[in-house]
Amino acid sequence: MERFMMSPPFLHDHPGGDESLLSSTGKDATVDFEDVGHSDSAIEMMEKFFVGNVDSSTLPTKVNHIPPPLTRGDSNQSSGFVAKTLQFLLPLLILAFAFALQHYGKKKQVSDS
Repeated sequence: MERFMMSPPFLHDHPGGDESLLSSTGKDATVDFEDVGHSDSAIEMMEKFFVGNVDSSTLPTKVNHIPPPLTRGDSNQSSGFVAKTLQFLLPLLILAFAFALQHYGKKKQVSDS
């Protein structure tokens, strides 16, 4: 029999970060827990997350997890193109606007005089 723990409320408060807990999800994390060298207070704290025992003989020996296929990021590529284009054009448009204001300001000064 193996112990089943559940700690969602503790994810954000875990001193090792939530990633250290999430990496042990769905498996026997006894070795991971012991390798870290947790303090006595951490071991005592763990008891409040105890849910129950799991009969490991009822679990499948191997989990068949197939990650989803990676798709080509065509939309991601087009948004990258737009971003690069804007990075080039936006400063030019600002510069053109500044020159236009300066030119318009000089014309107005000459006509007011």
